[in-house]
Amino acid sequence: MEKKGFHVTSEIGKLQSVLLHRPGSELNNLIPRYLENLLFDEIPWLRKAQEEHNGFAKSIKDTGTKVFYIEDLMVELIQDLEVKRQLIEEHLKFSLQSDKEVSKAVFEFLYNLPPEELNSKLLAGIHKKEVQKLKKHRTLSDLTVSSYPFYLDPMPSMYFTRDHGAMIANKLLVSSMFNFARRRETIFLRFLQKHHKLFENTKLWFEEEIPRGIEGGDILVINSSTLVIGLSERTTEEAIEYITQKFIIETEQIRQIVVIQIPAKRAFMHLDTVFTMIDYDKFLMYPGVKDDIHVYLLEKGTKERIVATNDHKLDELLGRYLGVKKAQLIFSGGHEPITATREQWGDSTNTLAIKPGVVICYNRNEATNKVLRNSGVEVVEIEGSELVRGRGGPRCMSMPLLRLSL
Repeated sequence: MEKKGFHVTSEIGKLQSVLLHRPGSELNNLIPRYLENLLFDEIPWLRKAQEEHNGFAKSIKDTGTKVFYIEDLMVELIQDLEVKRQLIEEHLKFSLQSDKEVSKAVFEFLYNLPPEELNSKLLAGIHKKEVQKLKKHRTLSDLTVSSYPFYLDPMPSMYFTRDHGAMIANKLLVSSMFNFARRRETIFLRFLQKHHKLFENTKLWFEEEIPRGIEGGDILVINSSTLVIGLSERTTEEAIEYITQKFIIETEQIRQIVVIQIPAKRAFMHLDTVFTMIDYDKFLMYPGVKDDIHVYLLEKGTKERIVATNDHKLDELLGRYLGVKKAQLIFSGGHEPITATREQWGDSTNTLAIKPGVVICYNRNEATNKVLRNSGVEVVEIEGSELVRGRGGPRCMSMPLLRLSL
């Protein structure tokens, strides 16, 4: 199956292959003082988070879906010493450029680690004390351990693999992360696509890096010709317009892009935190944003230009491209605003469709899960009390590589 290349042309087609990352020691390097910088509100308990993630992966595997772990693929990859060297150098580009001695010491420290330990260390971060013994001279960084302990930052958000990119048709779009704290996360995906045999038949949409601000959590593949993209806290107009030129004008593989602008707030960091597709014509939506969104349509105009229009009704516009009069918008939390708000914070709307009308959800969002079942949607519940502390749900934690076409 994988030899033919990966392919995704919908949000709900039967899930066949998915990319995950099981949370690791990077969560243990979260420190209260630096939570905001690392985009966390709380500190998850690692052991419990791993147990919950195991349960999440099992719920996917139980459907017959193949699960690939980034960490396992990377360990295979960096058996090659040249790839190992390139990987370390790529990570060090984001830090330590001003001090060559420190950079050399960190490189030496990392290069001498076995593959599994190296991959874990890149994710967990490099503590200054681990490298000091390799340096010949004392530098400023040796004196500032108490103010900031890392040479290379930990990457606690790594388990939200959806944000790293998106399979769109038969090509991979690698995200351009908005926040500096997450920029290194996509290095792993780029290396896998370039070097791992699993991706040997998977091309990139963009070899170059996209303008800052396009993340997988804002990209929904509605069908083979239609994308929905969130204009959010972390996806920008510039990046949307950049990729639209490629999709609609240059390749014509996508005919239209529906842009949904949501409030640029931490609580709604990506479109999929308030809006996901769950069935052929059904979408789950957080009601707290329904009066604050703006809907735009991007299409091909004359002279190889994109035409943008606004003032569209979301249900009618989606229905047009799904072949129905109106898409059905199901609101999370029932008819209770307080419940809906509380459950949205617990990622009630961040569902992962494993096939049409069947979605994986956190069991904590009882009201929303009841609404889904009453709407004819099958809900597979998972534990997530620790995972949710990172502000993401089942969709955030998974990057589909292959779905059956509808």
